[in-house]
Amino acid sequence: MIVLVAGAHGRLGSRVLALLLHRGHTVRALVRTEGQAAALRDVGAEAVVADLRGDVEWTADGCDAAVFAAGARHRGELGAIDAGGAAKLAEAADRYDHSRFVLCSAVGAQHPERREGGVREFLEAKHHAEHRLARLGLEWSILRFGRLTEDAGAGRIATALRPGRLTVSRDDAALAVAATLERGHLARQVVNVIAGDRPVAEALDAIPPPPLPAPTPVPTGRDTPLGAAQADNPPDARDMIAADAPPLDADVEWVGDGPVPPEPVGNEDPAPGIP
Repeated sequence: MIVLVAGAHGRLGSRVLALLLHRGHTVRALVRTEGQAAALRDVGAEAVVADLRGDVEWTADGCDAAVFAAGARHRGELGAIDAGGAAKLAEAADRYDHSRFVLCSAVGAQHPERREGGVREFLEAKHHAEHRLARLGLEWSILRFGRLTEDAGAGRIATALRPGRLTVSRDDAALAVAATLERGHLARQVVNVIAGDRPVAEALDAIPPPPLPAPTPVPTGRDTPLGAAQADNPPDARDMIAADAPPLDADVEWVGDGPVPPEPVGNEDPAPGIP
Protein backbone atom coordinates (compact mmCIF):
# COMPACT_ATOMS: atom_id res chain seq x y z
CA MET A 1 0.00 0.00 0.00
CA ILE A 2 0.90 3.65 -0.24
CA VAL A 3 0.50 4.82 3.36
CA LEU A 4 0.38 8.44 4.46
CA VAL A 5 1.93 8.85 7.93
CA ALA A 6 1.30 12.09 9.80
CA GLY A 7 3.96 12.77 12.40
CA ALA A 8 6.45 10.54 10.60
CA HIS A 9 9.40 12.36 12.15
CA GLY A 10 8.17 11.91 15.73
CA ARG A 11 9.17 9.26 18.23
CA LEU A 12 6.20 7.03 17.41
CA GLY A 13 5.73 7.98 13.77
CA SER A 14 9.37 7.33 12.84
CA ARG A 15 9.06 3.80 14.20
CA VAL A 16 5.84 3.25 12.24
CA LEU A 17 7.52 4.54 9.09
CA ALA A 18 10.49 2.18 9.47
CA LEU A 19 8.21 -0.83 10.01
CA LEU A 20 6.03 -0.04 7.01
CA LEU A 21 9.05 0.38 4.74
CA HIS A 22 10.46 -2.92 6.03
CA ARG A 23 7.16 -4.64 5.20
CA GLY A 24 7.27 -3.42 1.61
CA HIS A 25 4.83 -0.53 1.77
CA THR A 26 5.45 2.87 0.21
CA VAL A 27 5.33 5.60 2.84
CA ARG A 28 4.41 9.22 2.25
CA ALA A 29 5.72 11.05 5.29
CA LEU A 30 3.86 14.21 6.32
CA VAL A 31 6.30 16.48 8.22
CA ARG A 32 6.56 20.13 9.17
CA THR A 33 9.96 21.16 7.80
CA GLU A 34 12.07 20.56 4.74
CA GLY A 35 14.93 19.40 6.97
CA GLN A 36 12.74 16.62 8.40
CA ALA A 37 11.61 15.71 4.89
CA ALA A 38 15.19 15.40 3.63
CA ALA A 39 16.10 13.07 6.49
CA LEU A 40 13.16 10.77 5.75
CA ARG A 41 13.85 10.74 2.02
CA ASP A 42 17.30 9.42 2.87
CA VAL A 43 15.72 6.30 4.45
CA GLY A 44 13.44 5.62 1.49
CA ALA A 45 10.26 7.51 2.25
CA GLU A 46 8.42 9.97 0.04
CA ALA A 47 8.13 13.13 2.11
CA VAL A 48 5.74 16.08 1.88
CA VAL A 49 5.93 19.26 3.93
CA ALA A 50 2.63 20.47 5.36
CA ASP A 51 1.27 21.89 8.61
CA LEU A 52 -1.62 20.07 10.29
CA ARG A 53 -2.89 23.43 11.45
CA GLY A 54 -3.49 24.37 7.80
CA ASP A 55 -4.45 22.64 4.57
CA VAL A 56 -3.38 18.99 4.49
CA GLU A 57 -6.11 17.49 2.32
CA TRP A 58 -3.88 17.37 -0.77
CA THR A 59 -1.37 15.12 1.00
CA ALA A 60 -3.86 12.21 0.99
CA ASP A 61 -4.33 12.21 -2.78
CA GLY A 62 -2.94 9.03 -4.32
CA CYS A 63 -2.56 7.10 -1.06
CA ASP A 64 -4.31 3.88 -0.07
CA ALA A 65 -4.26 4.30 3.72
CA ALA A 66 -3.26 6.75 6.41
CA VAL A 67 -1.90 6.74 9.95
CA PHE A 68 -2.22 9.67 12.34
CA ALA A 69 0.71 9.43 14.73
CA ALA A 70 1.31 13.16 15.20
CA GLY A 71 1.14 15.00 18.50
CA ALA A 72 1.27 18.58 19.68
CA ARG A 73 4.62 19.80 20.93
CA HIS A 74 2.98 22.37 23.18
CA ARG A 75 -0.17 22.32 25.26
CA GLY A 76 -1.63 25.22 23.31
CA GLU A 77 -1.50 23.20 20.08
CA LEU A 78 -3.60 20.26 21.30
CA GLY A 79 -6.78 21.55 19.72
CA ALA A 80 -5.13 22.33 16.38
CA ILE A 81 -3.01 19.16 16.08
CA ASP A 82 -4.38 16.25 18.12
CA ALA A 83 -8.02 17.23 17.59
CA GLY A 84 -8.40 19.33 14.45
CA GLY A 85 -5.39 17.98 12.56
CA ALA A 86 -6.45 14.37 13.08
CA ALA A 87 -10.01 15.15 12.00
CA LYS A 88 -8.88 16.96 8.85
CA LEU A 89 -6.59 14.14 7.83
CA ALA A 90 -9.34 11.57 8.41
CA GLU A 91 -11.79 13.57 6.30
CA ALA A 92 -9.17 13.83 3.54
CA ALA A 93 -8.64 10.05 3.67
CA ASP A 94 -12.39 9.57 3.39
CA ARG A 95 -12.62 11.90 0.41
CA TYR A 96 -9.84 10.08 -1.42
CA ASP A 97 -11.34 6.65 -0.67
CA HIS A 98 -8.55 5.27 1.49
CA SER A 99 -9.04 1.63 2.39
CA ARG A 100 -7.79 2.06 5.99
CA PHE A 101 -7.18 4.80 8.54
CA VAL A 102 -5.48 4.26 11.90
CA LEU A 103 -5.75 6.90 14.61
CA CYS A 104 -3.25 6.77 17.46
CA SER A 105 -5.25 7.81 20.52
CA ALA A 106 -4.91 7.30 24.25
CA VAL A 107 -6.45 5.19 27.00
CA GLY A 108 -9.05 7.34 28.74
CA ALA A 109 -10.08 9.32 25.65
CA GLN A 110 -13.65 8.10 26.07
CA HIS A 111 -13.94 9.84 29.46
CA PRO A 112 -11.73 12.94 29.52
CA GLU A 113 -13.92 14.49 32.21
CA ARG A 114 -12.46 12.05 34.74
CA ARG A 115 -9.06 13.74 34.64
CA GLU A 116 -7.84 17.24 35.41
CA GLY A 117 -5.42 19.81 34.04
CA GLY A 118 -3.20 19.12 31.07
CA VAL A 119 -4.09 15.41 30.96
CA ARG A 120 -7.75 16.31 30.62
CA GLU A 121 -7.00 18.72 27.76
CA PHE A 122 -4.94 16.03 26.02
CA LEU A 123 -7.73 13.45 26.37
CA GLU A 124 -10.36 15.95 25.26
CA ALA A 125 -8.40 16.54 22.04
CA LYS A 126 -8.19 12.79 21.43
CA HIS A 127 -11.90 12.41 22.23
CA HIS A 128 -12.75 15.07 19.66
CA ALA A 129 -10.66 13.34 16.98
CA GLU A 130 -12.26 9.96 17.74
CA HIS A 131 -15.75 11.45 17.58
CA ARG A 132 -15.12 13.11 14.21
CA LEU A 133 -13.53 9.94 12.81
CA ALA A 134 -16.39 7.68 13.90
CA ARG A 135 -18.84 9.71 11.80
CA LEU A 136 -17.00 8.93 8.56
CA GLY A 137 -17.69 6.04 6.25
CA LEU A 138 -14.12 4.83 5.74
CA GLU A 139 -12.64 1.74 7.40
CA TRP A 140 -11.02 3.30 10.46
CA SER A 141 -9.37 1.79 13.53
CA ILE A 142 -8.65 3.62 16.78
CA LEU A 143 -5.73 2.43 18.89
CA ARG A 144 -5.86 3.75 22.45
CA PHE A 145 -2.35 3.43 23.81
CA GLY A 146 -1.32 3.44 27.42
CA ARG A 147 1.34 5.96 28.38
CA LEU A 148 4.08 5.64 25.77
CA THR A 149 7.60 4.87 27.03
CA GLU A 150 11.08 4.58 25.55
CA ASP A 151 11.53 1.06 26.97
CA ALA A 152 12.81 -1.56 24.56
CA GLY A 153 9.95 -3.31 22.84
CA ALA A 154 9.10 -6.87 23.80
CA GLY A 155 6.81 -7.49 20.84
CA ARG A 156 3.99 -8.33 23.26
CA ILE A 157 0.87 -6.42 24.21
CA ALA A 158 -2.52 -6.77 25.89
CA THR A 159 -5.80 -5.37 24.59
CA ALA A 160 -7.78 -5.65 27.82
CA LEU A 161 -7.22 -2.99 30.46
CA ARG A 162 -6.32 -4.20 33.92
CA PRO A 163 -5.47 -2.55 37.22
CA GLY A 164 -1.90 -1.41 37.44
CA ARG A 165 0.52 0.49 35.29
CA LEU A 166 -1.05 1.26 31.90
CA THR A 167 1.99 1.78 29.71
CA VAL A 168 3.32 0.49 26.41
CA SER A 169 6.66 1.01 24.69
CA ARG A 170 6.73 3.02 21.47
CA ASP A 171 8.35 0.02 19.77
CA ASP A 172 5.36 -2.17 20.57
CA ALA A 173 2.89 0.62 19.80
CA ALA A 174 4.40 0.96 16.33
CA LEU A 175 4.12 -2.80 15.80
CA ALA A 176 0.44 -2.57 16.69
CA VAL A 177 -0.11 0.24 14.16
CA ALA A 178 1.58 -1.65 11.32
CA ALA A 179 -0.30 -4.85 12.15
CA THR A 180 -3.64 -3.07 12.41
CA LEU A 181 -3.32 -1.71 8.88
CA GLU A 182 -3.16 -5.30 7.61
CA ARG A 183 -6.17 -6.61 9.56
CA GLY A 184 -9.52 -5.88 8.03
CA HIS A 185 -11.46 -7.28 10.98
CA LEU A 186 -10.26 -4.34 13.08
CA ALA A 187 -12.09 -1.86 10.87
CA ARG A 188 -14.44 0.42 12.82
CA GLN A 189 -13.10 -0.90 16.13
CA VAL A 190 -11.51 0.79 19.14
CA VAL A 191 -8.63 -1.24 20.58
CA ASN A 192 -6.76 -0.61 23.83
CA VAL A 193 -3.04 -1.36 23.61
CA ILE A 194 -0.89 -1.75 26.73
CA ALA A 195 2.12 -3.84 27.68
CA GLY A 196 1.18 -7.50 27.94
CA ASP A 197 2.27 -11.07 27.38
CA ARG A 198 0.81 -11.95 23.97
CA PRO A 199 2.62 -11.39 20.66
CA VAL A 200 1.24 -8.34 18.90
CA ALA A 201 -0.18 -10.23 15.92
CA GLU A 202 -1.75 -12.88 18.15
CA ALA A 203 -3.33 -10.31 20.45
CA LEU A 204 -4.88 -8.42 17.54
CA ASP A 205 -6.06 -11.58 15.79
CA ALA A 206 -7.87 -12.61 18.98
CA ILE A 207 -10.13 -9.56 18.81
CA PRO A 208 -13.52 -10.64 17.40
CA PRO A 209 -14.91 -8.75 14.42
CA PRO A 210 -17.56 -6.15 15.17
CA PRO A 211 -21.14 -7.42 15.29
CA LEU A 212 -23.27 -7.10 12.19
CA PRO A 213 -25.67 -4.14 12.24
CA ALA A 214 -29.18 -4.92 13.37
CA PRO A 215 -31.63 -5.40 10.50
CA THR A 216 -33.81 -2.44 9.72
CA PRO A 217 -37.33 -3.12 11.03
CA VAL A 218 -39.95 -3.48 8.31
CA PRO A 219 -42.73 -0.90 8.72
CA THR A 220 -46.17 -2.35 9.15
CA GLY A 221 -49.74 -1.12 9.31
CA ARG A 222 -50.24 2.57 8.69
CA ASP A 223 -46.49 3.18 8.68
CA THR A 224 -46.04 1.10 5.52
CA PRO A 225 -45.45 3.24 2.38
CA LEU A 226 -48.08 2.61 -0.30
CA GLY A 227 -45.53 1.42 -2.86
CA ALA A 228 -44.02 -1.08 -0.44
CA ALA A 229 -47.44 -2.33 0.59
CA GLN A 230 -48.48 -2.89 -3.01
CA ALA A 231 -45.16 -4.53 -3.91
CA ASP A 232 -45.51 -6.93 -1.01
CA ASN A 233 -49.09 -8.00 -1.74
CA PRO A 234 -49.29 -11.74 -1.21
CA PRO A 235 -50.64 -13.96 -4.02
CA ASP A 236 -54.34 -14.72 -4.02
CA ALA A 237 -55.32 -17.56 -1.74
CA ARG A 238 -56.18 -20.65 -3.77
CA ASP A 239 -59.41 -21.21 -1.89
CA MET A 240 -60.64 -17.74 -2.89
CA ILE A 241 -60.64 -18.60 -6.62
CA ALA A 242 -63.45 -20.70 -8.05
CA ALA A 243 -62.20 -24.03 -9.29
CA ASP A 244 -64.01 -23.63 -12.62
CA ALA A 245 -63.00 -20.00 -13.20
CA PRO A 246 -61.78 -19.52 -16.80
CA PRO A 247 -58.29 -18.16 -17.29
CA LEU A 248 -57.91 -14.50 -18.16
CA ASP A 249 -58.15 -13.84 -21.91
CA ALA A 250 -55.91 -11.10 -23.24
CA ASP A 251 -58.48 -10.40 -26.01
CA VAL A 252 -61.24 -9.55 -23.56
CA GLU A 253 -61.88 -5.88 -22.96
CA TRP A 254 -61.67 -4.44 -19.49
CA VAL A 255 -65.25 -3.18 -19.74
CA GLY A 256 -67.88 -5.42 -21.28
CA ASP A 257 -67.90 -9.04 -22.26
CA GLY A 258 -66.84 -10.91 -25.31
CA PRO A 259 -63.94 -10.61 -27.69
CA VAL A 260 -62.81 -7.31 -29.19
CA PRO A 261 -64.60 -6.68 -32.52
CA PRO A 262 -62.31 -6.81 -35.55
CA GLU A 263 -63.23 -3.20 -36.44
CA PRO A 264 -64.11 -0.31 -34.15
CA VAL A 265 -67.84 0.11 -33.72
CA GLY A 266 -69.56 3.37 -32.88
CA ASN A 267 -66.44 5.47 -33.21
CA GLU A 268 -66.90 6.96 -36.66
CA ASP A 269 -65.54 10.44 -37.32
CA PRO A 270 -68.53 12.83 -37.09
CA ALA A 271 -66.91 15.34 -39.41
CA PRO A 272 -64.69 13.61 -41.92
CA GLY A 273 -62.33 15.85 -43.85
CA ILE A 274 -62.36 18.61 -41.23
CA PRO A 275 -59.08 18.93 -39.32
